[in-house]
Amino acid sequence: MIAEYQSVLAQVHNENSYLEGEADSGLDPGTGAVAYKDADGNWHIRQATADEDTKRVVREQRNPPRGGMTVTDTGTSALEQSYNTGDNTETIGFHRYDRARLRVSPNASADPTDAEVGWDANGLISDDIDGAGAVPDNPVGRGIELIERATEDDLLVVEFY
Repeated sequence: MIAEYQSVLAQVHNENSYLEGEADSGLDPGTGAVAYKDADGNWHIRQATADEDTKRVVREQRNPPRGGMTVTDTGTSALEQSYNTGDNTETIGFHRYDRARLRVSPNASADPTDAEVGWDANGLISDDIDGAGAVPDNPVGRGIELIERATEDDLLVVEFY
């Protein structure tokens, strides 16, 4: 598994479906997304909603990378640099057995590892999509490892179905 916590990608087995488009709203790397074309044929990216069946994820910007960071720099993680409405947004579609680091919903159980997970209403990954104990009807994968972070959102490594 890719050990660096600067990337949404944790482990991939094949070439993934990279797609970019205009953000419909503010989007955070590591959240669920849906790509669609508008009437003019331009790609747009919107946040995944509760229990949406999508394996597309907003990823950190690479082209060009934000913040002017180099390999030896320390500072804000690329995962913490959000996209604003109208920004060109990079996404990646995952395949079966691929793994990604995804933002954990506050609705998630204390340890969502080895549980089926899906998207909540805010595009965050969770084993409880509504905060009332509802398990995902459309799980996208299984929680593998919880990455607890002191000052940023916790991440969950998810293996996709």
